[in-house]
Amino acid sequence: MRNSFIKAQLTSLKTIQLMVFTNVPRPYDLTFTLFDSPKDEGTKLRILKQSGSNLVNIFELELPKPYEFGKQYYIGVTSFNPQPVDVNNAIYFPEFDELFNYNGDDLGAIYHKDHTDFALWAPLATRVAIKICHGKDDFEYHTMKRTSKGVWRYTHPGNNLNLRYSYLVTNDGVTRESTDPYAKGASTNSFFSAVVDYEAIRKKSKHQPKVEIKNYVDAVIYEVGIRDFTEQNNKATDIVNKGKYLGFVEEGRKTAGGHPAGLDYLKNLGITHVQLNPVIDFGTVDDIDMDKKYNWGYDPISMFALEGSYSLHPDIPQERLVEFRTMVDKLHKANIRVIMDVVYNHTYNYITSCYEKIVPQYYFRRCYNGNISCASGCGNDIASEKYMVRKMIIDSLKYFADVFDIDGYRFDLMGLSDVETINQGLRECRKIKKDIMFYGEGWNMGDLPHEKKACSDNAYQMPEVGFFNDTYRDIIKGATFDKSAKGYIGGDINYAFGMKFALTGSTINLNYEAKYANANQSINYAECHDNNTLFDKLTFSNPDEDEDTLLERVRLTNGLIACSIGVPFYHMGQEIGQSKKGLDNTYNVLGINKMNWHLVDERYEMVNYLKAMIAYRRNPDMPIPHAKEEIQKWVNIYERDGGMFLEANHLKTNSMYSSFVVAVNPTTKVIQVNPEDKYELVVGTHGAANPKHTSKNLIVSIPPLCTIVIGKRK
Repeated sequence: MRNSFIKAQLTSLKTIQLMVFTNVPRPYDLTFTLFDSPKDEGTKLRILKQSGSNLVNIFELELPKPYEFGKQYYIGVTSFNPQPVDVNNAIYFPEFDELFNYNGDDLGAIYHKDHTDFALWAPLATRVAIKICHGKDDFEYHTMKRTSKGVWRYTHPGNNLNLRYSYLVTNDGVTRESTDPYAKGASTNSFFSAVVDYEAIRKKSKHQPKVEIKNYVDAVIYEVGIRDFTEQNNKATDIVNKGKYLGFVEEGRKTAGGHPAGLDYLKNLGITHVQLNPVIDFGTVDDIDMDKKYNWGYDPISMFALEGSYSLHPDIPQERLVEFRTMVDKLHKANIRVIMDVVYNHTYNYITSCYEKIVPQYYFRRCYNGNISCASGCGNDIASEKYMVRKMIIDSLKYFADVFDIDGYRFDLMGLSDVETINQGLRECRKIKKDIMFYGEGWNMGDLPHEKKACSDNAYQMPEVGFFNDTYRDIIKGATFDKSAKGYIGGDINYAFGMKFALTGSTINLNYEAKYANANQSINYAECHDNNTLFDKLTFSNPDEDEDTLLERVRLTNGLIACSIGVPFYHMGQEIGQSKKGLDNTYNVLGINKMNWHLVDERYEMVNYLKAMIAYRRNPDMPIPHAKEEIQKWVNIYERDGGMFLEANHLKTNSMYSSFVVAVNPTTKVIQVNPEDKYELVVGTHGAANPKHTSKNLIVSIPPLCTIVIGKRK
């Protein structure tokens, strides 16, 4: 029939909806036939109901038996050519998870010395072939076998280490080429997946950090990017492999001024954890020529393969794993744990992603109107609540913890994920590493029911998960998105109203309703890779102050974070008042995010100050409380003349002091302390002091624009 066509869609395991579009009168004797192929004799189908108009007619047809997935069926209608049955809506069927919830641990490419086993979950596909690449224009193809739960399998003989491959997946008659969503290796610029021997990496000997982390509050986190920290194409340090995994852990490196650089700089600071900006494979940086484009890495294209541009040999897939594992181990040997920034909430481009090519519509969350949810701002929110999506995320978390000995995860836009995925992921990772850390951005966003969102509003459902404490951030430095807001450290002492709440990890109802069940959940920060640096924020909020004054405010903030109840978090360069020239969204700006090692030399006194404050924070004489009851019992906070005083009384019996007092003075005036108390300086504005129990060391006042620590004599 001219100017006419039909569309057939599976609507349940036993029904097909057929739509006939035509601008000519419809015959009354239409018959409907189901074919295994266009040339098959077929099976007549019974009409359950019909509706429509002159131009569109809709028929609900009954299948003789439940639909058999993995085979391509066609519907034939009188006078029409047979058309394939669209089965994409099967992902919404109530039986879908029962039919296809695969629980095995063998998805991806499993390497053996004499063969490799490939397994791909593609439950709606009617055909899958593997394309093996031996070189440019040199390919071989093999049809994969469908097995239970919609998993397709193929075994390729030989030693296939570093072999490149892809899949050709046919859904609804359309074949698309895709990389492997479970691939642990990738070719240059990820055109292909690659076979790697990750078991060999897992079996390597491991160094264990010496200092035990019993609670999150025992950690001091430093956020840093592999590329930015080692300063690509700059002679401010003698780091050799700049911008690379191995360059990140070169030892004995110096700045131009002779100060520690790279790994030695981190060791000197005394931090416990580095939080690495994304190192899982992302899309917009060329693996060979990094200078073409810059990106932080929040444009992911994998959940398992490592980023190639940070490797010395991006063309050898196995080398990425070797180099990354070496980097982690050297950090552990230096007593520094490793946290990965993971982006499980969206992909770089959902249409071209391997997920959409392999199981259309399944991996991405949709709004009530059927459109892709785009609360991430990237147009493709991952549906973590779905069974096989949750499995993939948790498998990724377990993989990096087990194979690479990763110590924690920072979840990008964690509020877009669901509570169960985060909690279950933590439970599974704790089986591998008991002190692993989970924390993330807890913004309330996205299209999940509110009670299911892994956002800070639901922190009580996730008592062992941390959240970036935006209330803390905005109290101390003023509202992030109001550049003119001073905040407490900018000199607006009206914010002292909320400082007690901020200083106690937001666990106690002090002027605000408690946010967290315990202080382990409060990630205390003033700056991260997003938005303005602390120094730049102060230039906007305090425009009349000179650079030296602004840097004093930066320093007092760094000290305040070190001493607050909760988890101290610092962004690379925050300790020296680094600037991004007033820019706030610099995710793809080449050069602006680099660590300024020249500034390290110029402001090394600020580095020493933070080092001393971290040492105070990690003082074994003073266990950091995290439970609400402990905080209420052992911590006393009071205000005096615009300054805040945090007194910690829970000291070990062998300490020379009965208590430590953190004194914060954001004003330009001197604040007197109680003359009846005998205080000595522990950490001053220039770093650690050396008390000698003489009256000359007694503190009687707190200088302007500072955070210092004083000890009360027994």
